[in-house]
Amino acid sequence: MVVCAAACGKPLGATGVAKCGCGLSYHKACVGMGQNARVASTWACPACKATTPRRDNSDNTPVKPGGAVEDDAPLDQQLDIAEQLRLLRADFGSVHDEVVGLRQEVQRFNDLLSGLTGRLVVLEEKVRRLEERPVVPIDGGPEDSSPSGATVELQQTVARLQLELNDRDQDALLSDLDIGHVPETKGENVVHTITVLAAKLGVTLEQRDVVFAERVGAVDRGEEGANTEAGGRPRRVVVRLARRQLRDELLQAARVRRNFTFSDENQPGPPRRVFVNERLTRTNRQLFHKVRELCRQQQWRFSWTRRGRIYARQGEGKSAFPIRSEADLVRVFGASSV
Repeated sequence: MVVCAAACGKPLGATGVAKCGCGLSYHKACVGMGQNARVASTWACPACKATTPRRDNSDNTPVKPGGAVEDDAPLDQQLDIAEQLRLLRADFGSVHDEVVGLRQEVQRFNDLLSGLTGRLVVLEEKVRRLEERPVVPIDGGPEDSSPSGATVELQQTVARLQLELNDRDQDALLSDLDIGHVPETKGENVVHTITVLAAKLGVTLEQRDVVFAERVGAVDRGEEGANTEAGGRPRRVVVRLARRQLRDELLQAARVRRNFTFSDENQPGPPRRVFVNERLTRTNRQLFHKVRELCRQQQWRFSWTRRGRIYARQGEGKSAFPIRSEADLVRVFGASSV
């Protein structure tokens, strides 16, 4: 009795049988055929299929896209790609750290501005109240022009508030520079000019490090009414940098190279010495001008600014005096000098 060679092992009937060339017979259902399916003469049973070697179909194998690395690629090629990936990750991490640092600087700057705004509101309210207070002459006589105690107190309070406001305004400029004698041309890119100037000073400054850079002041038409390209004095450039550290590096580089000049091939005439200074408020700028003039008159050797504060010193080994107001000028240089 012939039985099915498949796992069922049941006897085979006269119909529904698939016979392989190897001599084994199967139920059609056991090998996945329909009951009425026709069995080809070349049909092979599962056992024969398992032992039949596969044909070489490498020509039909799809090719991976260009640049893909096979698992059996040379080891040095795999290592090279791994090194490139590592460098890319390192670059990405560096850019991420810079972005985080910039965001922190912007946040600190915004916090400073918020604090300044709130403080200004409070100070303005105090000034308004003080101005609304009546001033009573001594002895109540309108003809007496001597300041009363209340008037003196009011004047002192106003002066103190003005100093505080000026200090607050100056603190908001701690990342700024005031640059003079930079050649000015029509349609110039001031940010690009500043990055080139920084490179000549030995400081690497990218355009993303510059928050803003612009010319300030009135255009000097020159002695004959010409524009700055024909000999007039170029306007000052004010620059705000993204980080205070960059500003300090530029200031230090400019102080080391005191006679630094910046020429432009499009600018006629000889190159001029460039002055790189801290940016001061209008009040401090006027005060610093007076300090320098008094130092020249009285032959004091040193006057400078540091973090927006003004200082003067008579000579080597002498004490440095901070100058914050007109009263300090009288105290340091004498009443007759102001």
